[in-house]
Amino acid sequence: MVARTIGEQRQESTVPPELPRYVRVKKAKGKTYYYFDTGAKNDVGRPILRRLPDIRSLEFGPALVAAQNGRKRRGQVRDVLTVARLIELYEKSPECRGLAASTRSNYALYMGQIARRLGHAPAADLEPSDVREIRDGMADRPGAANQWIAALGALYKWGRQRGYVSNEPTKDIVRFKKTPHEEWPVWLVERALEDSEVRLPVALLYFTAQRIGDVCRMRWNDIRDGVLSVRQEKTGKSLLIPLHGELTAILGDQPKEAITILSNGGKPFTPGALRHRLQGWVERQGVKAVPHGLRKNAINALLECGCSIAEAAAISGQTFAMVEHYARGRDQAKLASAAILRWNKTGLSQGK
Repeated sequence: MVARTIGEQRQESTVPPELPRYVRVKKAKGKTYYYFDTGAKNDVGRPILRRLPDIRSLEFGPALVAAQNGRKRRGQVRDVLTVARLIELYEKSPECRGLAASTRSNYALYMGQIARRLGHAPAADLEPSDVREIRDGMADRPGAANQWIAALGALYKWGRQRGYVSNEPTKDIVRFKKTPHEEWPVWLVERALEDSEVRLPVALLYFTAQRIGDVCRMRWNDIRDGVLSVRQEKTGKSLLIPLHGELTAILGDQPKEAITILSNGGKPFTPGALRHRLQGWVERQGVKAVPHGLRKNAINALLECGCSIAEAAAISGQTFAMVEHYARGRDQAKLASAAILRWNKTGLSQGK
């Protein structure tokens, strides 16, 4: 009844009263909007604000009380299971330790970000609105935002299975539409293969059609009799890839500074460091491209020279469906030429 009376007084007033603690005001297009500072932070360290009804409305009082209670719970007693503690439990679990090393490493990166931004919050209090605020703050990095949501979703799925939480903060969170990894322009690949700064990593990525993490782990003693042995970290597949002639020549010019083929000051390259170096080089060429795009270049090159889907998959280690997906941008004219050349060699008919 008291809240109703206050609400009625606000509705009648033309001058907004003094703002309660943690309430913020934003003005846009001639309108005034009210928000509550939840106490959580987004990915750039800014407060996560929750929209409130108009301060003069009857709904403002109850909404404010609910928001204040939520903030109070965030900073309460230590025995409340926080997001940070939930992460600690998850990372020690057999489920987490059983993940592929690359997946575990990727999750660890984003779990660290989650802990820094939401670690203090009670795990049971995290809501989709909190996640949505953080996602929106990462709109300029859609891939990272999607990975962040995936890691949080995996954390809470495990937490629900173990009975630590019952909430699902990533439920109905729409992920950003992924931009496909575009293949590099031919001139850019050729330029890279002539530039000593990036020649070796680009040659390994292009002529083996492998992921950057697997390329970083390639060792000199993985090469025997002109064949490179690769065990893919993500899939666990073991591959034997005959070396392309140009890759053989490039490798022959390289000093063996470390156990791994790629080295950074005598030490193995990490995927992150190599990605950073290649990305920097590409940007200096005035174009946009990512290292993973070279895998698409390799698939299309294989198909355009007459290889079958199965033959391309034997090199890349991908499924036939994924090779076909990567190959959607292949050159039809080159494919047709390769097909006719093969047909010429086989004669008029193979049906008898």
